[in-house]
Amino acid sequence: MVSKIRTGLVVAAAALGTAAFAVPAGGAQGSASSVRAPVCRGETIRIDGGTLEYGECSSNGMRQVTGTLNDNKNNDRCVRSKVVFVPNGPTVKDKDCGGAKTKVTTGWHKASDAKVYLSG
Repeated sequence: MVSKIRTGLVVAAAALGTAAFAVPAGGAQGSASSVRAPVCRGETIRIDGGTLEYGECSSNGMRQVTGTLNDNKNNDRCVRSKVVFVPNGPTVKDKDCGGAKTKVTTGWHKASDAKVYLSG
């Protein structure tokens, strides 16, 4: 009698374990398909006195801009970058006044577009 109960418990546990593992796998598969890899494009903006090389990435309604800002004249006049996340995101500003390049990193923001500007 005891061996029949043990056998029944083992079979029931195996059936429950299989069911438990089947549900998360299906759920994970559904959520993984809704997440898309970021799509990125690179750009370079040049003006007299400076360069901004950057990449703009988008994923699931979010945008990010990263790159380097370089004052290549070193004439005590800074170059400035400005990234405006539209329609309702923040504006991120950076400046470089010569010497080492300045890293530009905005972080991810909810936006449909990012407008990138460079001025001297």
